[in-house]
Amino acid sequence: TDHYLQLPDNFSPLAAQMALTVTAGAETPYAKAKAIETYLRTNYPYDDAIPAPPADKDPVEYFLFELRRGYCDYYATAMTLMLRYLGVPARTASGYAEGLFDEESGTFMLTDADAHTWVEVFFPNFGWVEFEPTAGESPLNRPDAIDSAQDRLDGAVTPSAA
Repeated sequence: TDHYLQLPDNFSPLAAQMALTVTAGAETPYAKAKAIETYLRTNYPYDDAIPAPPADKDPVEYFLFELRRGYCDYYATAMTLMLRYLGVPARTASGYAEGLFDEESGTFMLTDADAHTWVEVFFPNFGWVEFEPTAGESPLNRPDAIDSAQDRLDGAVTPSAA
């Protein structure tokens, strides 16, 4: 899982400090992931009409400290890098959100507007578990089997914090 702990050499010290602050008191990798997910969902409004970061700005710092709003790519990148800084293996994943349910056909209808990026966190003995840091997206509704396994996820061993 070392590959999923990589950070850029110039990783933002401001984002690193935010990761430590947001997860203060969170003792397990799962608790840290939930703390960052909740923090981003609660404090950063969704906005897909934001300007691109200036060429001389770190995109994560730009999102977290200047714009303070954004879309899924910004939320997922910030959460992934903050978790990696804390020693929790994480990656971004891209695909589609749930779309709209069509009662008549009993299917979900997906369009380009449903393209989405989210975070996956690695837990030994479980594998990759999805997290949804993007405000405006439906919170993940984990099956009872995963919710009941939360204590085991909380106890899952990952590398220690940076």
